Order: sequence, then structure tokens, then C-alpha cells
Amino acid sequence: MTKSLSAARAALQSIKRDQQTLEVQNGISLLSLKHYMLVSYLQSLVLVTAQRVLGNTLTTHSPPDQHFSTKDRDLRGNHLGDLLDSMIENRIVLDKTEVLESKMRYQITKLVRITDTPTQGGITTDDPLAFKPNPMSLLQNHSTFSQEGTTQNTDVGNGIDGDTIYRPPRLAPMPYVERSKTQTRQRRPPVPSALANLAADPSQPFLETTSGLGGAPALASGRAQYLKKLKDFEEDNFTRLVMKKNDAKQRARDEEALALGGDLSTGFGPRGRQAAGGFDDEFSEVLRSVSRVNGGRSQGDGYEELRKRGKKTDAFERSRTKRNAEERDDDQASERRSKRSRFELETKVAKKKVSKR
Repeated sequence: MTKSLSAARAALQSIKRDQQTLEVQNGISLLSLKHYMLVSYLQSLVLVTAQRVLGNTLTTHSPPDQHFSTKDRDLRGNHLGDLLDSMIENRIVLDKTEVLESKMRYQITKLVRITDTPTQGGITTDDPLAFKPNPMSLLQNHSTFSQEGTTQNTDVGNGIDGDTIYRPPRLAPMPYVERSKTQTRQRRPPVPSALANLAADPSQPFLETTSGLGGAPALASGRAQYLKKLKDFEEDNFTRLVMKKNDAKQRARDEEALALGGDLSTGFGPRGRQAAGGFDDEFSEVLRSVSRVNGGRSQGDGYEELRKRGKKTDAFERSRTKRNAEERDDDQASERRSKRSRFELETKVAKKKVSKR
């Protein structure tokens, strides 16, 4: 105890001799403030504990009239309540300094490291984090560029050949960070679907031979794997994912194509992705045979005439069909008139018999 007190007394005497160390014109540094407030807090805590042991009260105090942030604030009194108030203030300041210290930890450790390392021919720091934007360099470059332009103009005016070669601006040196094995493995290109099929067990039969459906295996493309993950997630969580109408239609088409052995990794059709070996490819002949008439490219089915009758035509078309129907009725009427009736035939036969007698 006596040794520590004598050492503290010697340090105080040295500080009194050297007044330059106490210059605080630009404010107190963070480290000095932290140490000072910690010592003051411990001192107040010891005094408050001693006063409580003696049985003194904590209610008497004489606070200053100025605010806590006032620069020239008066000192507190010597009562026990004043010690308690100063201890609370010191505790608040210590909590605030911890936040500032966490923000300035990098600068503080950098300064401490520089002071600890021996200087050999000047301080050289190769810190990758030291490369940051410096707005002042832009102003300096602009001033130097204007000075160079004026000197070049004066040289050309004086008859001296100026250097017109373009020289790009110098770039700041950047540290080379070598990629790790995991990063190089992630940057590899994806394996093609044709090679991915070779990883299957050769002893197992192909999908085409067992199911009769064309196309590659269902999980050969990334889209198929994504749909499988969606299905597993919905089945495990007993829920349906909410998606847009176009996405839901696309998912339904892709699932139909996968169910029929289609490959989602090939081609794009007029409606987006076109699955090879899917629903349209498996039943293409049937769909073409029953497709509707489109510009005379298809014969249509048996219901095409009913579809035409169901459509409402314009007045000109209705007049044409009505006129054709009337002409057809007149022709049938003339044919019926030219044909003799049974009475006329029997009358003709009777006349022939009478003439023979």
C-alpha cells in the first residue's frame, strides 16, 4: 500500500514539473478520460462505503446550479449525497465511453501497435483496411492538373515540344487475397445434364425402358429438383405455397411434363419453357387430329359444323344462306311437279285398255 502511494506521489510530482503533458486545448483524449473517470468513480465508491459504515445519511447534498454539460460548471459540495451524485455521473460517463471505445477500437489498436513496434527507417504500414476513399486527394489532383495544364501551355507557347502521350492515372495498390479451396470449388461451372446422367448406377435399367416415356430422368434438371423441393416442403409442413398466377400455371405445366417423363432443361417454346417428351409430345398426333380448323391447315373433327352453326353470322351471310335455301326449295318443288302421281298412271293404263277394245 505504501509503495503504491509513493509511486502515485512520484507520478504526480513529475506531472507537475512537466506542464506540457496537461495541455487540453483540443479536449481530453478518450483514453485519458476513461482512466480519470474510473479513478474518480472508485474514489467516490470508497468514500460512500466508508460513510455508510460510519452511519451517516445520504440525503444531504448541494448540487451546482449549472447543467452537467456546461463547460465551467461549479464543483459539488462535500456532503455524502454529493459523493453519491458524482459517482452516478462517473458511471454514466463510463458507459458512454465504452460505446465510443468500441467504435474506435480499430484506430486505438493500430496506434498502440505502431508505438509498440520498433521504427526502422520510418513507419511503413501495409494494412489492407487502410485503403479507403480520400476526398482531399481529388482536390489536390485537380489543382496539380490545372498547374500542369498551365505549364504545358506556357511550354508550347515558348516553342518547347510538349509530351502528348496519354498516361493513365496511377491506381492505389491493393492486397492480393488468394482464394481458398472452398471458393475455387464453388466457382466451378455446373456439370452438364448429359454427364450427370452417367453418375447413375449402370446396373439399373433406363427410365425409358421401364416406363415407356421419353425424355431424361426427372431430376436431371435444376427446375425438376426445385419442384421436388417445393413438393417435399408442402408435404412436410401441410401447407401450400402462395405464388403468382403465372408461376402457378408454369408449375402445373412443368409437373405435367415431369409426370410424362419430360425434360425441363431443353429449349424454350412460344409459351416460355417447352418440355421435351411432355404432354404435347406424347399426345401430339391425337391433339392434331382433333384440333380445330385454322386457316385450312387442319381438317377438323365432326363437331366443326355444329360449332359453325352455333356462331352468329352477319346479315349478309344470313341473306345468302336464306336465298340458297329458297332456291333449293324451288328446285325440289319443280321436281315434284314433273313426277306423275299414281292416279295419273292408273288413268293412263285404263285409257290404253279401252282403246284396245
